[in-house]
Amino acid sequence: MNILPLEMALRLFTNRQRGEKESRPVLGSVLGIALSMIPLIVVLFMSDGMIRGITDRFIETSTYHIQLRNYNVPDEEESEEMYESLLSLDDITLVTLEHKGMGMAYSSGGQSMVNVRGLEPGLYSRDEGFRKFLTIKKGNFDLGDGNSAMIGEEIARSLNLKTGDEFRILTGKTLSTGKYIPKVSRFTVMGIFSTGYQDLDKMWVFIPYERALKILQDSEASSVTGIKIRSPYGDMSPLMSDIRQVLKGKWGIYSWKTLNRSHQSNFETTRTLLVFIMVLIVLVAVMNISSSMVMLVMENEQAIGIQKSMGLPPSALSLQYVITAALAGGAGSLIGIGIGCILALNLNSLIHGAESVVNFFVYSFSSLPGRGGSYTHVELLNRAYYLDEFPVEIKVSVLAVIFGGTVLLSVAASLIPVLKASRIKPLDILRKH
Repeated sequence: MNILPLEMALRLFTNRQRGEKESRPVLGSVLGIALSMIPLIVVLFMSDGMIRGITDRFIETSTYHIQLRNYNVPDEEESEEMYESLLSLDDITLVTLEHKGMGMAYSSGGQSMVNVRGLEPGLYSRDEGFRKFLTIKKGNFDLGDGNSAMIGEEIARSLNLKTGDEFRILTGKTLSTGKYIPKVSRFTVMGIFSTGYQDLDKMWVFIPYERALKILQDSEASSVTGIKIRSPYGDMSPLMSDIRQVLKGKWGIYSWKTLNRSHQSNFETTRTLLVFIMVLIVLVAVMNISSSMVMLVMENEQAIGIQKSMGLPPSALSLQYVITAALAGGAGSLIGIGIGCILALNLNSLIHGAESVVNFFVYSFSSLPGRGGSYTHVELLNRAYYLDEFPVEIKVSVLAVIFGGTVLLSVAASLIPVLKASRIKPLDILRKH
């Protein structure tokens, strides 16, 4: 194997020719690719983590992995038989009932529309996923009493409630005659919770399932059977077919992907746009390799003329510049990927640190004489739209694709200077120098 082109490419890359210690064109290309690669890696894994974190919260605390909706209400014996049959399926880990509807919660501190969810009292202890993503901020998760309730942080703030306080929920029932009968129910706050994503839980009030059946009787209320499975992100088609075989009567079977289709579409669109912008930046940096190789060819015209006059094959001459471009792309990618991964893994700490620094300066500025001392806490990422913490998972396969793609693009960008170098006539160069 002829390693001469590789040796020549290494000389060009490190520019050890004529006593020079570094090559500014190649070094500039490496730094350009590295700097453009950093935001790509951070945005890619941050968006993936955000989407996965929000999706996990949706399917574990809200929509379940699979929902069953019954169009013909079965009797108690049929229900028990169905639950036993469902739990006998290998992939199913949990079957639970939920009755939900809208209501108006009010107290002496204010009023707010709420989404009332009637849950089985033992759900928190039985469902590991529900327990993982539902953080109890104050009190305990307790739905053992008919008047007990769990409320979200936002509801507690808007109604000025704390654990042990009483509040009321206004619901109603519309009769066949069209007459609306209001119903006021009293509850005691047993605990305050948060999922870490305000847009999801800002209207939630949990009450016991049996109590929900009594107070939520209008046409807007609905009952569902929630199912949790072992692999919610895998192919659920075989399991859903098995569930259809088990069920009797008219049932609607919905996967979390169907129930959350609009949210998933919005997330993926946003992620695609962000990544597309970052890829454009990387492409601009890669195109810089072409100009760097042109400068390198111009700087080494005399060496090229000598190499050609000594009988160096055109293929070997061209290959050295292709390898140099690949080395520049690969080195820039490795540096950018390395720094990007470090920043992505420490993203939560960096955001919190930057937020603390910004609030320090805002507080210092507001404390100056004549400013009145008013201080408003600044949030770099609004908790109403973003997660409190971004789960970040580095995927080696994705990094390998990015690295390989950048190297290939770098090679493609070097084709113009390679053609220029192959057309150089040694006699013209030797006369010139």
